[in-house]
Amino acid sequence: MTDAAPLDRDASERRTTKLASIMRATLPATLGLALANTCFNVAVNESALRLSGPLVSNGPVFAAVAAMALGMLLLARRREHLRSSTVRLGAAWCIVAQVVAAAALGLLEAALVDVTAARLVAVTVLEAASLGALAFWLRSARGLSAAAAAVVVFGAVIVSEPLICVAAFLPSGAAYALLAAEGGAQALCLHFLQRRPLSEEAFRSAGVASAAGRSGTEPVNAATGTAGYFGLARSMADDKRLLIVTAVGIWILALAKAVIRVFPLGVPIPYTPATLGVYFALTMIVAAVLLYVALNENSDVMTAGIWLVMQNLAVLALLACSFFPDNLDIGLSFTYVLDVLLLAYTWYVALAFMNFGQQDPYYYVGGGLIAFLLPRALTNVGMPILLGAINQAAATTAIAAALLLLCAQFLFLRLPHLRAPAPRPEDRERSLSHAAQRAFGLEEPADTSTAMRLAIMQSHASRMQEQFLLSDREAEVLALYALGHTQDKIASELLLSPGTVHTYVKRIYSKTDLHSRQAILDYIERYVG
Repeated sequence: MTDAAPLDRDASERRTTKLASIMRATLPATLGLALANTCFNVAVNESALRLSGPLVSNGPVFAAVAAMALGMLLLARRREHLRSSTVRLGAAWCIVAQVVAAAALGLLEAALVDVTAARLVAVTVLEAASLGALAFWLRSARGLSAAAAAVVVFGAVIVSEPLICVAAFLPSGAAYALLAAEGGAQALCLHFLQRRPLSEEAFRSAGVASAAGRSGTEPVNAATGTAGYFGLARSMADDKRLLIVTAVGIWILALAKAVIRVFPLGVPIPYTPATLGVYFALTMIVAAVLLYVALNENSDVMTAGIWLVMQNLAVLALLACSFFPDNLDIGLSFTYVLDVLLLAYTWYVALAFMNFGQQDPYYYVGGGLIAFLLPRALTNVGMPILLGAINQAAATTAIAAALLLLCAQFLFLRLPHLRAPAPRPEDRERSLSHAAQRAFGLEEPADTSTAMRLAIMQSHASRMQEQFLLSDREAEVLALYALGHTQDKIASELLLSPGTVHTYVKRIYSKTDLHSRQAILDYIERYVG
């Protein structure tokens, strides 16, 4: 009994140190993501409050979704990732567009004529630019470990929610000034990210899976797959199944949440100061608890755990709306918390896709945001029409309950299967259609024998990494070098300079005391393979 307290203190100290290290390493991405999320949410509220008619008020979201879908189609045709200069320039333009759109909305407040069309354009630009900036900050965080990714997404929630609540209570002019200031703050985060890129040591101390340059284009080590993110996958095929099941689950739950949000007449429920207070408190508590559990490296928290939390929030919201039809704010609080958690989980899943998929990271961010945003916009437009001539409350309850049941069946009848012994490779390939793999950007390279050799060598390099305390990047170089790649080819594949690769090879020689490619292969054959 006397030893328990020191052990608990040691564990708490390690957890605190780990959190502080991750926060320092990921601060620009976390703050940038929080600020972009604030701008987007305020823009959505602006369109709901100031633009009349469901089609017009949701027009900016439809425009943003169409732009993201077009971008995904263009990225799907590319064989290479976007250049880092292109990524940075796009982020800068998105931030500038946010500031300009916020300033325009502030000026429109003083107009003495009808400015509906101009307001619609400004809000559309603000939403689209905010989503573009949000995508950049997620891209800059790719390659993080599960714990670091959880810090980024839940940290961004904890930072952005107070700002969103403050903006809701401010006069319109002050809220637009706040958005312009947040655009300037994002520019500072971008400047910090460019001028002071984080070192490999800083990322390793933060638990990062790969120190792929934070400027935005270098590939991430995909050998780790997504098992660390979800704790269920045991093979490459399981990784793919898990990602696709999770993405479809997000779409179904987003649709159920959108239906509850318009209970009972098909029109979004208006919030009140009391609603915002309860929503803010619940959101902060749930996000903090999930972050705490994720830092304890509980492998189930971002699979069954978070899905149970979100499903139960949806059930509580539906029950509260049904039992208290005269006080819909009660149910609205649970719906808002669900909305925030589902968005944060969408970010988390997008980061997992980036670690595994072959497409440019923006492809996966766009797909996740479409899955989150489109159901809400479609429901806001379609539900008033659907509920026009029927018992609205009963229909809304039935539709939402059916979607929640479908989501639960889809997820919990599939996710546990990933714990079962892995089937034969040919069975795994048949279980996941090639069309689904292509749609989610998870298709295998054409040369499967080469991919298999690389996967095997990456496994050997990972074991040598543990034995000789190699860095993540050194392990990547070691795997390609042992396969027979020249240093120039390694530099091309990892987007490094030949001199940097030569330095890594020298470090590998020094740490392993193996001074030739053949010596490395002999060691692998004798002690690793």
